[in-house]
Amino acid sequence: MPIVRSLQRIPDFFITVILWLYFTLGYFFILVFLYVPVYVFAQNRATTLQNLNHIHLKGFFALTRLLIPRTKFIIPGDVREIHSAIVVCNHLSYLDPILLVSLFPRQRTIVKHTFFQVPVFGWLLKKYGYISSGASGMQGSAMINDLEKIKEHLASGGVLFVFPEGTRSRDGNLLPFNKGVFTIARYCNAPLKLIFIKDTNKLFPPGHFLFNTRNYNEIQLELIGSLEPDYKDNNFSVSALADQVRTLFEENIKKIL
Repeated sequence: MPIVRSLQRIPDFFITVILWLYFTLGYFFILVFLYVPVYVFAQNRATTLQNLNHIHLKGFFALTRLLIPRTKFIIPGDVREIHSAIVVCNHLSYLDPILLVSLFPRQRTIVKHTFFQVPVFGWLLKKYGYISSGASGMQGSAMINDLEKIKEHLASGGVLFVFPEGTRSRDGNLLPFNKGVFTIARYCNAPLKLIFIKDTNKLFPPGHFLFNTRNYNEIQLELIGSLEPDYKDNNFSVSALADQVRTLFEENIKKIL
């Protein structure tokens, strides 16, 4: 019955509005009340803003747990403790990047260039030190110019998290990988941490505006691989590394599909 289904979704609507109001107003608060003190007093503005973003989004997920108690988050310690590494993830939902920001106080990521064109939000992304993919993808000039900053960020304990698929999967299967992240890893001589994300799409499905608040769900993050490639080996191959990472993700996807 369409009317019954519509009535059932009323809680979804109000909870969605509350969560996205918190999300939006949080950035407004940071911009209006905290940006000037950060700009004047912080020794490292990007790092300080990353920490503020982390705190803001920790609050977002605390509110999510409160309002949607049927959804549980299972995030083990070995995921939370990652630092000085490039984190490679599968991508199911718009929740994925903000969930990762809520876990890592010092974080950078590569964001689609179109988000940098959004008024205020795009400006904040730049100030956080996030990197535009450029119009040509992860190998665009904007990313190349930031390689040294990424290297410094990783060396000082930060993480760079990346979704090599570039967009959300609609059925859970992996989309083609962009190999740019593995080129970055070689340039920075960085270890790779592979995080498998499960069921964020059941809470906030692609192509939908409303959170799914009524179903029981367990969102899980699992560390499925820790790789330290020998980038100086004459036989090292970016393509082979990308294939190795993809195989590990595909093996985990087969377990749940």
